[in-house]
Amino acid sequence: MKTKDDFLGSIEDLIDNYPTIAALYYAEDPRIKQHLSAIAAMLAMYSAQVESAQLEPFEKVRDATVLADAAMRGIVRKSTAVVVQLGVVNKGPSAFTLEAGRIIIDSSGREYIVEASVTAPAGGSASARARQERLVSVSHTVSGSAPFYAIEISPSDEQESLCSISVSDDDGEYEYRYRYVNTAVAERVYHVEADDRQRVYVRFGAERLVGTQPPDGAVITLQIGYSFGNVSPTHASPFSFADVASAADASIEMTMDQVITSGSDPLSMSVLRDLARYPSVYDDNAVYMGEFDFTVRRAFAGSLQFLSVWNEAAEETARGPNVDNVNAIFVAALSNTGGESVLSGAAAPVLIDNAALTETQQAIKAHIKRADDSYRVHFVTPVRSEIGMTVTATVPTSFIASTVRAQIVDALLEKYGPSSRAAQRGYNRPRYREVYALLQSKVPALSSGNADWKLSIDESQDVSVRPELWRYLSETSLTVTVTSEAGVTPGWS
Repeated sequence: MKTKDDFLGSIEDLIDNYPTIAALYYAEDPRIKQHLSAIAAMLAMYSAQVESAQLEPFEKVRDATVLADAAMRGIVRKSTAVVVQLGVVNKGPSAFTLEAGRIIIDSSGREYIVEASVTAPAGGSASARARQERLVSVSHTVSGSAPFYAIEISPSDEQESLCSISVSDDDGEYEYRYRYVNTAVAERVYHVEADDRQRVYVRFGAERLVGTQPPDGAVITLQIGYSFGNVSPTHASPFSFADVASAADASIEMTMDQVITSGSDPLSMSVLRDLARYPSVYDDNAVYMGEFDFTVRRAFAGSLQFLSVWNEAAEETARGPNVDNVNAIFVAALSNTGGESVLSGAAAPVLIDNAALTETQQAIKAHIKRADDSYRVHFVTPVRSEIGMTVTATVPTSFIASTVRAQIVDALLEKYGPSSRAAQRGYNRPRYREVYALLQSKVPALSSGNADWKLSIDESQDVSVRPELWRYLSETSLTVTVTSEAGVTPGWS
């Protein structure tokens, strides 16, 4: 690499060829020296870039190249929030509940979010968990909808860095999906990416191609979390409420107890440079991060009544650790022919011997082995678990109660019945919000001004952790009661 002095030396060697300028040069006339010195400096800078470019095929040297490489790999420089445990002392005369979601601040003014509600008895104490994160809600109106529509995430004005993003609209939450892996058409997913200047974007899908493309005029709500990353408040340092909700807040003392989960800062340039030394990891295969459910479901679409595929972690969450779970994939499947055995009620699933596998199960096993033959594939019996649901409605006399009841039953069985799409997957849990929205749109009588109705869904505590449960709504598990009553509607007559 040539330096500035190297170029100035070459200038001095050639300056005597121009006697008029040479005299001014040796006299150090600034009109000559400044121009030549600036040219030498620019050539030195360019020489450094040329030398770096010569090394680029072997090692990423320039920051711009490292950031471009990070963008290509899908690396987003984000922080991880620290989670702390606080000691809560209640000096008041009555019990105090510290609610989840309450904002508190430490002695340095950093915001924390209480993760779970705790109650401190009068004159007693309790322990609470809090996450160092500041949430900002941003509304974006889609203008100029296009395939893979993107929304830029603004950086924080403070010394915080991006920590989390959640996306929603009037129809509910979007699901994060890395690079649209295992994403079907019309799935409500989004992807987070950064460009070569580390500007972060939320990107949606493309209509009739992959995911969902938001239409013009749609209002997208982004909840963005910012964090200070790797911080550790001093032991016994005080915490306080960000705002006073009641007089009882004054009787509460909160102090730092311990760090439960350490935070982390965004990846530094040196770490990114180390990552850039390695070839890109191929991550566009069907089993990215061991997610086999999508590839099996796509290959056997239309031939299964129920399919649930889960890994070692999910199995041990449901039934505890076992050495036989190591490097294993678990499958519960029921074909349309119904040749597989199914258990009912609270029965524990049974591991199926390889010799007893049906044709469909053998085909699923072969498909998983073709995708990745390093896993052991275990088949277990699906367990039938009917969803208990009760709907009680009162409608005006202008509607026939029996007709309204039939509409409610038909709408719910179509959405959550044995042959519905929802019932074909594991972890099927109807949400109150979804059912309310469904019945409001499908049953006109429930939208009447004088109508009133309530919903109850019965669920056991293990429903959320047992992936083998074939959960659906049946005519026997659904109870719908509709009555009609006369109402007086104020109006002109």
